[in-house]
Amino acid sequence: MRHDLFEYPCFKYQIPNWEISVKQTILNRINLSKFEKDSLGNFETDRKSSDYTEYIQDIILPELNLFCLEAQLSCHMTDAWTARYSVGDSQSVHNHCSYGFSGIIYIEYDPSVHTPTCFVAPWQDPKTDKTILKYPDVTEGSIIIFPSYTLHYVEPNRSDKRRTILSFDLKPDESRHQSKHYGGIESE
Repeated sequence: MRHDLFEYPCFKYQIPNWEISVKQTILNRINLSKFEKDSLGNFETDRKSSDYTEYIQDIILPELNLFCLEAQLSCHMTDAWTARYSVGDSQSVHNHCSYGFSGIIYIEYDPSVHTPTCFVAPWQDPKTDKTILKYPDVTEGSIIIFPSYTLHYVEPNRSDKRRTILSFDLKPDESRHQSKHYGGIESE
C-alpha cells in the first residue's frame, strides 16, 4: 500500500469578474510604477518602486482568505511587485525565501503564445533520477500560491504580446497559526 511521506502544497484560484473590472483596475495601478530591467534576469520589474501591497491584498482578499482557510494558517502579504516579459524576455531559476508562501497573478497572459511559470520539484524522480518540472494550467486572472522556497522560472517569451504577472509574498502569522486560530487575512 502506498503511503506518502510528504505533501507539496500548491493552491490555485480564479479571480471573479476578471475581464469586466479587475484586470484593468490592477493594470491602471501597476502602470503608475517605474519599471526597469532586472539585474539577474531578462525582464522588466517594478520591484524596487512598487508600493501597492495593501492595494493588491484588498483586491484579492476573498481568494487570500480562502487560501488561509484551506492552508489552515493566518498570514499577511509582505510584498507585491510586477514582472513584464517582452519578446525574448525570461527569468532564471529562483525562489523567494526559505519559509512562507508566494503567489503569482497572471495579468496579461495568452496561453496560446505564452508559457506559464515552470516549477521545479524539490526532489528528483525516484525512477529516472530526472528533474521534475510542472507547468500549472492557468489563464488570465489565475492565482497560484506555493511554498516560497519552491524553485521556479519563466521561459523566454516567444511572442510580440507582452506577458505580465504580479508576484507577492505571504508570511505566516506564527502566534495565530501556532495556536490553531485559522483566521485568514484581515483587510486594513
